Amino acid sequence: MRKVAAIYDIHGNDFALNAVLEEVRNCDVDTIVVGGDLAWGPQPALVMERLMALEGNVLFIKGNADREVAGRYGVEQGLDEGTAEINQWCTDQLTKSQLEFLNNLQEKVTLHIDGLGEVLFVHGSPRSDEEAIRKATPEIEIEPMIHSVEEDIIVCGHTHVQFDRRIKGKRIINAGSVGLQSAARGACWAILGPDVALRETEYNYQLAAEHILKSGVPMARDFADHVLNPPTEGP
Repeated sequence: MRKVAAIYDIHGNDFALNAVLEEVRNCDVDTIVVGGDLAWGPQPALVMERLMALEGNVLFIKGNADREVAGRYGVEQGLDEGTAEINQWCTDQLTKSQLEFLNNLQEKVTLHIDGLGEVLFVHGSPRSDEEAIRKATPEIEIEPMIHSVEEDIIVCGHTHVQFDRRIKGKRIINAGSVGLQSAARGACWAILGPDVALRETEYNYQLAAEHILKSGVPMARDFADHVLNPPTEGP
């Protein structure tokens, strides 16, 4: 493949998703990889409608939040009370077909990209959708996560902060978060081929926040504040 767009961690932010997709359309990509955590957030149904209607070569990876929304996880499955409340609200917003779509997503994708070779796309780490590879994670902690990976390049998400690191002979790229970005102002994503470009797309943050406040999602003000004033550092 000549050029691939990686969009991760949308987290139910329809305004951010539409802005990124508009920019992707202007970048002449061959394939879009949607890297997980699609619907957990303030506008789950709108995001799922938009993603499931995409035409062309679009590949999806299951994130931990997709598994949790599809399974209607609560505190009994280890979520804290606030996360569980939002999770179950999101589940209730989605249709049966949307939930089945989330439940049937694959865990990883490998693509051959011109100029880069074989590239592995995962949500968290190659071992787990919940395992985090952060910008500052020590190499000694990352090594066991990647030691069995054959591909030279790994694209991940989950931590919501973009980076491009080289560790133990592997290039590890975090595409950042489209909908709940940290350490960035706009919606973050990446283009791969023939090299790697980390992208950031501006959108109407004020209008997005206004719609989030009307969405009915639990902790709506926290989501709106995140859009208006994203954290300067990642988790």
